[in-house]
Amino acid sequence: MLGRKKSSIIFVIVFLPVVFSQIPLGSKLSVEDKNHWASRNGDFAIRFFDRLNEYGIGIRINSGLIPVEKQPVVWVAGGDLRVGDKSYFELTNNGDLVLFDSTRGVVVWASKTSNSSVAEAVLQDDGNLVLLNENKDIVWQSFGTPSDTLVPGQNLSSSQVLRAASRNSVSSFYSLRIGVIGDLELKWENDVVYWRSTARPNQSDLRAVLASNGALQLFDNVSSLVWSVFAEDHGESDVKFRFLRLDVDGNLRLHSWTRNSWKIVWQAVENQCDVFATCGVTGICAFNESGFPVCKCPYSLSSVPSPKCLLPYQQTCKSGSSMIKLDHTSLYAIYPPNETIISQVSSNQCQNLCEQDRLCTASTFINDGTPKCRIKKTQYVSGQSGSSITSVSFVKRCSDPIAVIPNLSRSKPANPSQNTTIEDPDGAICVSCVIGVGGVTILVFIVIHVGLTGYWIYRRRYSYTTRAFSGDGPNPSGFLPMTYVELKDITDNFKHRIGKNTFKGVLPENQSVVVKDYGAMNVDQKKFRRLVLKLGSIHHKNLVRLEGYCCDPSYRFLVHEFLTNGSLESCLRDPGVRKRLTWRKRLDLLLAIARAISYLHMGCREFIGHGSLSCENVFLDENFEAKVNEFGLGGSAGGDGDGGGVCARDIWDFGLIMLAVVSGDPQGGNGGCDVAYEKWLGGNVAEIVDKEVVEGGVDGDELERVLRIMFWCFQADERMRPPMGEIVNVLEGAVAVDPPPHPSVCCKISSEEGSETRSNSND
Repeated sequence: MLGRKKSSIIFVIVFLPVVFSQIPLGSKLSVEDKNHWASRNGDFAIRFFDRLNEYGIGIRINSGLIPVEKQPVVWVAGGDLRVGDKSYFELTNNGDLVLFDSTRGVVVWASKTSNSSVAEAVLQDDGNLVLLNENKDIVWQSFGTPSDTLVPGQNLSSSQVLRAASRNSVSSFYSLRIGVIGDLELKWENDVVYWRSTARPNQSDLRAVLASNGALQLFDNVSSLVWSVFAEDHGESDVKFRFLRLDVDGNLRLHSWTRNSWKIVWQAVENQCDVFATCGVTGICAFNESGFPVCKCPYSLSSVPSPKCLLPYQQTCKSGSSMIKLDHTSLYAIYPPNETIISQVSSNQCQNLCEQDRLCTASTFINDGTPKCRIKKTQYVSGQSGSSITSVSFVKRCSDPIAVIPNLSRSKPANPSQNTTIEDPDGAICVSCVIGVGGVTILVFIVIHVGLTGYWIYRRRYSYTTRAFSGDGPNPSGFLPMTYVELKDITDNFKHRIGKNTFKGVLPENQSVVVKDYGAMNVDQKKFRRLVLKLGSIHHKNLVRLEGYCCDPSYRFLVHEFLTNGSLESCLRDPGVRKRLTWRKRLDLLLAIARAISYLHMGCREFIGHGSLSCENVFLDENFEAKVNEFGLGGSAGGDGDGGGVCARDIWDFGLIMLAVVSGDPQGGNGGCDVAYEKWLGGNVAEIVDKEVVEGGVDGDELERVLRIMFWCFQADERMRPPMGEIVNVLEGAVAVDPPPHPSVCCKISSEEGSETRSNSND
């Protein structure tokens, strides 16, 4: 933290009732006196603050660089304790810190140090309030009892917990702690882990530390670094203040003070809807047209607003029941935590299982490689919906007569006025604040987990001349900041060229990687680092994993995972590989690519456009599973709404990939989309398809769907091109697709635009 100018300190001494640094026995703060104790550098102060029409006592950042209304509280005595307007906080003469509540007339919190020979208290320059004995030994410290925040230099040990502040009188359900398997865990209640860092099972006595340069680090008992993640502004000298907070919405975020405002520079859960029970009992999470997460109640049978969104079925139904189908919706029980999981069933069977079970209130069909049906037997559920969600849910409702039966056959966004926006930690209205409206206090308990891993691993020692890469196994899905000298080392001085500006390398754990030079991008160092840190936080099974990067003043490199079968373009040019790409495998390839782009467009906190999608940057692993690379480098990486023309460009580019995969020609077949359309229109579909596929057999209905949606991607009017979410639905066979109009104009125009776009991106 920065020291303050002497004039600022004099101003405070003269005009405000303040005690600096050393706090003698008998000192007292009160709500009425509005006094406070400050650190010697003036960066921190402890005082009373308003808290839901009552008061709390805590340490806040007190710098004159930050307006009073924007000074965050970083520690609170007693967590969610609230006291009356005549309360006080005192360091008693026997050495105990106590908080006296005037409303109840009792001490509601104490440091319990009356027998520790306390001589004085000191609010240190790092924000730590300590009690010292005569020998200046620390006998108690606020860093030992954290609330919801870590400041630079503060440790979180395995015995400590960060707990999010509550939105109402009910204690928060969200916590951050070090798990028993050696990782950082975000938990809802005590059972559901919805985010975790990389596990280190053989490590003990781990501690997490927020570094002043913007890194969140995990150390073992001998102070060896085992895990790190980095802020977008990591290492930037103009950042004066930082803090890490478990916000009220359950997301862990790193905040930086820059350009006269607090900015979120990292968060653990990229998609807020992936935070378990983020909507509580007020509904399920979805994104509105503006890209903000909202909570909606798609199965409500009442037009009267209610603070609760409960499943409509009750066992007291007199006239039987029926099922409501909610596409692209995943539901999970939150109270009581009971779900029955049945494997190897179809979607229809999942619906029937619930319909035939008198206790079942809803079921969700999931197919992530192993089809499963999750049966719920409670009215209290939450979940999420959106085009990127592949699950289907079935909600049971009573068939008893009602005045109006709402249209619930599809989960569509409601009128924005009927949705509740999830709280932005910087000040937007939060949805779960309505819990408790009208005096209703809702206590929600939990179950199952939606595990999401955010992996950013920092495995680097402190100087290249004395170090080899650290680690005891394959590099997990994080990424390493590397120097140019280190890149020369892992690539054997860039000896193994495998493409334009692209080289094969090997990390010390014998993990093969791809190293690509992006110096031609002509992006300044700060912007490139921010872009890399943003893209490195995005994880999807069909996106190529970022392993490292180099952002030295004269160099711009990215290090990616190495995929055995190379690019889709090279596979299509190899006759032997093409023969192995059956129709089923090709359809799976297209679906994987579509899901990846749909996730970039709709599943991330900000829109990410690919901008240069082609067969050259789609890669296949040893099982011919497709992964998309170089996303966000040729298009929008957030901040531009829906990315404007980048979104439409991605859809057209995906159409080209579809044509290449179907025809077996990375150039799109003889004559391109215009000729392909004429052949389709004339009923000569077999002439479009790769002869290797025809010999192996093709599903006619699937081929028709693929060709139809492909020609829709080529429409000249960008507004007629389907969003990637709809393309995924069509490829999955979930929805039908109409015959498309002729795309020939688009083929000519878009080809020219595509050439120009890729030429510019490669300059």
